Amino acid sequence: MAAIDVYDKAKGEGEHILKLPGNRQLAYAHNGPATSRTVVLFFTGIMSVGTAPNVPAPCRELGVYWIAPTLPGMGNSSTRDKKVPYHVSLARDMIALLSHLYPTNEFDTLYVSGGSYGTVQAQMLYGAPYDLFPPGRKIVGCVLLSGFSPLKYQKDYAKTLSWQNWFSFGPPTQVLPCHFLQWLFRFAVGSKLKTFGGAKAFLQQTLIHNMDEEERSTFSQWLEKSCVTEDAFLDQMARGIIKCCRNWDGFMEVSDVIHSDWGFEPKELDDQHASKPLLVVGSKADQIGGSANNWLVENYRSAKLKLVPGGHISSLFYMDEIWEEIVGMVKP
Repeated sequence: MAAIDVYDKAKGEGEHILKLPGNRQLAYAHNGPATSRTVVLFFTGIMSVGTAPNVPAPCRELGVYWIAPTLPGMGNSSTRDKKVPYHVSLARDMIALLSHLYPTNEFDTLYVSGGSYGTVQAQMLYGAPYDLFPPGRKIVGCVLLSGFSPLKYQKDYAKTLSWQNWFSFGPPTQVLPCHFLQWLFRFAVGSKLKTFGGAKAFLQQTLIHNMDEEERSTFSQWLEKSCVTEDAFLDQMARGIIKCCRNWDGFMEVSDVIHSDWGFEPKELDDQHASKPLLVVGSKADQIGGSANNWLVENYRSAKLKLVPGGHISSLFYMDEIWEEIVGMVKP
């Protein structure tokens, strides 16, 4: 069993910059032993940047190297080249990152995971053709937390959307010109997210105030276990929002990316891809990503659904349990 003390919260909060071709750069955080032969790539959602202070206990016990990139067009990660399809650009960026951290390709096992919008990128790598993403051959499992489906193939997706989702990534976002709805949101809240107080108030309103009594209790227990106060938790997230919103290009294309060609159709994946376990984690009171859960399980051959109590971010409070399950699903 690997020593757990190689994981450092402060170092996991640090940001690193990788120079990319085309005068671009990729921001990322990491935690754990850089010599580990087991790697986790974790993609965060919108209004956040890659950070890695808290690595789940099952991953620490395995001695994984946890890597959290910041998505293109967000924070200090450069806007992507729009002439290149998103899934192709993502694969190239992740190859560059893994090659930088493992110059001689000295890792054996790769997990891909994401939360909310980050589940899109996790799926893109999970299903990517191996000639596009050679490290995909080493993928052994995928974890999707409050995920999204490829709307190119989920034809009836709009039937289950809340009105907030309808205007966030539903049909109007693909009909109205010039990203009108995205600009409207940016105009309405963008100025608030430039300041620490504004970002923190936004989080309190959208996350904390929407928790019911049971989720608040679970949240408090998780904070105590993580040795962090609620105020410190919100401070960290607020700093991530401010940093993320230095560049709005990634936010503006979120709906387009969800609707785009991801490079594969889930139910048509070959045996090499489809045999790898995929854990779909849904929150019972989630009003954002919850509508995709059943579709994902029905269309990925090796998918399993796990439901946890709470709202959109509640899977965060069950990360140890979630990662214990996906590790157990992976064949020795």
